[in-house]
Amino acid sequence: MNTDSSRSLYDLKFDEIQALLQEWGEPVFRAKQIWEWLYVQLAASYDAMTNLPRSLRDRLGAAHPLGRLTPGIDLLSSDGWTRKILFTLPDRAQIETVLMEYDTRNTVCVSTQAGCAMGCTFCATGQGGFQRNLTAGEIVEQVLFFERELRRANLQPLTSNHQ
Repeated sequence: MNTDSSRSLYDLKFDEIQALLQEWGEPVFRAKQIWEWLYVQLAASYDAMTNLPRSLRDRLGAAHPLGRLTPGIDLLSSDGWTRKILFTLPDRAQIETVLMEYDTRNTVCVSTQAGCAMGCTFCATGQGGFQRNLTAGEIVEQVLFFERELRRANLQPLTSNHQ
């Protein structure tokens, strides 16, 4: 399991980021900037967070890495509407995440566990057996990966800002 010092920033709640910054002697307003970069701008690295001092970005990167999921096998269905990616986690466990595109929306199917006890023959995750539950950050990062992909392709996002 991840130790506290190797937790992704995606594993931290907003108030935990505030507390961390306070502990480091950084202005607490930086937590809002970091949150915006993570969940609005969808920054994939600390280098993109240009309104944060380089020293803070370096310290965050050392303590709480981003991009802990490594994409591997990337499969597109024959009709082009479904994309499945096999990610490798820092402990070498593997998970599948699937993007399903529809005319009016996009949906992502995320893994919440590495492996599965069900053993379904059609599912690579189930065939490996249960290994562990994913961290909140590992789950969030799956969604953000495909949200970035949809933004790059200028397609319908996974989330909506309807008021």
